[in-house]
Amino acid sequence: MTSRLSREARFALWAVAAVLVAAAAFFAGGLLKPREKLHFVYDTEAAAFAGAAPIAATSRGGFTGLGDLEAGAARTVVAGRVVELAPGRLVLESVDGVRTTLRLGAQPRLWRIEAGDRSLLVPGATVVVRKGQTDGEAAAVLFLGRP
Repeated sequence: MTSRLSREARFALWAVAAVLVAAAAFFAGGLLKPREKLHFVYDTEAAAFAGAAPIAATSRGGFTGLGDLEAGAARTVVAGRVVELAPGRLVLESVDGVRTTLRLGAQPRLWRIEAGDRSLLVPGATVVVRKGQTDGEAAAVLFLGRP
């Protein structure tokens, strides 16, 4: 004589079997994953990963943007920390660690930046602005002159 299981009992057996299969798949998947840490492969020797040139007008992509201007080399800006000073010579180091050696003229113009206030900011003033972390925020303003 065959015994028949009730509908609820069959459903319960299928549910238990599904849970057992899911648990087995979960633990088997954990055993199959690679043991080493995930890593990404990048070609760090590519031009896009090169440090910025010490010339301020050169982008990380190597574009100078000076081709359309009649600025010439005399208007190029080099920024950095003074690491060496000798008669007629100045060595600057950029934030990337790139060193640039420059010849000093007999009487180079030397300027000092001093603190200012908002009264310097008038329509027509020439300024250089360093953007802040948030969109549209000015973190610092360098005042260059009035109109």
